Amino acid sequence: MSHHARIEEVSDSEPDDMDPSDFDPQAFAQSMMGPGAQMPAQHEAASAAARNEAEQRERSKHWQVLYPVYFDATRTRAEGRRVGKEQAVPNPLAREIVDGVAALGLSVVFEPGKTHPKDWANPGRVRVLLKEEGKAVSSSVKNKHHLYNLVAAHLKSHPATEETPLRLRIAGLPPPKEMKPPAAPRGWKMNSILPLHSAALSGGGVSENMFKDMMAELQGEQGGAGAGPSGSGAANEPKQKKKDKKKGKA
Repeated sequence: MSHHARIEEVSDSEPDDMDPSDFDPQAFAQSMMGPGAQMPAQHEAASAAARNEAEQRERSKHWQVLYPVYFDATRTRAEGRRVGKEQAVPNPLAREIVDGVAALGLSVVFEPGKTHPKDWANPGRVRVLLKEEGKAVSSSVKNKHHLYNLVAAHLKSHPATEETPLRLRIAGLPPPKEMKPPAAPRGWKMNSILPLHSAALSGGGVSENMFKDMMAELQGEQGGAGAGPSGSGAANEPKQKKKDKKKGKA
């Protein structure tokens, strides 16, 4: 059976608390419009696209997954790299991984908004169909490790440049007039070339105190629970105990 490369793009929008494959946008929109009403052509097209997206997501959820960090020369094995140091490249991008997989004749689903937990600044996840009913779909790719090596070779021969992120246009996000390097928080590893929709590029960069501020806010909410308007009940508890002990001695 012959297979042809097929690239599909899946976004992150899906209904909460339900299986996306169970959601029928067209039926929902029709119910909101009332019986007998005709749905505009653009709404029908959007509904069809949403159904197709849900089907793609369900169909590919068990496919092999590839993240840019797997091929990142600046990372260690513990930090997510899955190919040898000599095979890794600087600034790997998910969009280039898609091209490498498609060149092998494999089916691909591209999820531009997904990120690896150890590489938050470089979004993009690639799903690849390697096996079907327990059998390899291509004789040219033996297993996932072989796939890693083949994709790494493609990235080596197609190094990322400052113009590479412009290949992936995001709806509603105009291309920047000037490509500036991302603002890396102190102590964090971050590539110098990132997709335009990276969180590290939005809003002029990322504050190095962002994560400390988030943790402080969360700890403040937890410590202030049930502590009254001042929110300082937990913090003052040890001091109050010391005062009580002194009164007891007196």
